[in-house]
Amino acid sequence: MSAPLSVNKLWQRIAGKSKSHRVSIVAQHFLQAFVDHGVEPSQIPRLLPQIKLDDLKSENSLLAVLTPEILDQAAKFFGIRTDWLEGVDGGIYDCLSCYKQPKIFFENLALLNHGENDSDDFYVQSLVTTKQLDMNDPSQQLLVVVVAEKIAQLGDQRVYRYHIYGDGWDWGYWPTRIQLKATARLLFKKFGKTMPTYTTKLADLENIREGRLIPRSYLGRCLLSEPSLEDYAMTQEENFHAKEIAELPKVLEYIEEHNLENHIALQLAHASALIEPAPVQESYSKPTVPATVPLNTGKRAQAQTEIWEPIRIAAKILFETRNPKSIAEVISQLKQIPSLKAKGLSDSAIRKRIIDLAPPHLINKSGRKPNKST
Repeated sequence: MSAPLSVNKLWQRIAGKSKSHRVSIVAQHFLQAFVDHGVEPSQIPRLLPQIKLDDLKSENSLLAVLTPEILDQAAKFFGIRTDWLEGVDGGIYDCLSCYKQPKIFFENLALLNHGENDSDDFYVQSLVTTKQLDMNDPSQQLLVVVVAEKIAQLGDQRVYRYHIYGDGWDWGYWPTRIQLKATARLLFKKFGKTMPTYTTKLADLENIREGRLIPRSYLGRCLLSEPSLEDYAMTQEENFHAKEIAELPKVLEYIEEHNLENHIALQLAHASALIEPAPVQESYSKPTVPATVPLNTGKRAQAQTEIWEPIRIAAKILFETRNPKSIAEVISQLKQIPSLKAKGLSDSAIRKRIIDLAPPHLINKSGRKPNKST
């Protein structure tokens, strides 16, 4: 169904097909923000009830109801800048940065994920200027990383807020490449999500990296691509499509150096502690890659540390933030955190490992009968 004629005229102005008054840019940018995020003008009142359908019949009627409060609300909803909505400058986003600070990326993801493995909450994609990435190619191979956060559901359509990492990622520059590989590996291993790549023109990529374009129309509609960025950070046993395997030891060393696995467990546990536990859902995984295959380190002690340290970190957070009535309650909550490996462990084993973290008044309230004193 086509939009009303007046809305079509308004969109023509947004597209630059007619000259605009300086104040008119506010209405144009407001409508553009919704349309470029996949929201039809007729759906705007579902997201902003202050806007009525009658307000959208013309540019003047829309201008009459736009207030600073409504503009701020729209900017917050989409994660864009109010200055852009008001036509002050061309920067739509304040882009994020995590180069040389890989923990920041996963801290942000944990907040979006709420400690759960729900593949609808967000997805991550990378835009590239070349289809085939090659670590041996010294020429520039630019990338932009975009995280899409689900913020609304309109019928069958999801509406996303975009988080753009404006770092100067270049696959030909090994420090950025190693960090990207580590990010893609942990994104798949810890969140069950792929990191597909899609090619775009250099000019568009630069504009997205600088926060001057809403990236929705440049992202792929599929959560699989060939190749996908995690393909460059796996062993052949983990991933049939594994590439650049020779560099994997450096990737694993980077992950260990920055203590990223434990940091992710901490962030997910903290996010889980702030909400009520929810049923665990199946996480998305790439069909040809068994996500549960562990690396064969041959070190039992290291394996034990990888299991118990995140559990202890999560338990400490739960004891300090949730006011549990017993240790048994904390054990139950630990088993519901998808990022931990507590579900397959016995209550007694977990209790033994976390009891030293419990407040004194809970020591004898673990669900067992206290010993009788003589």
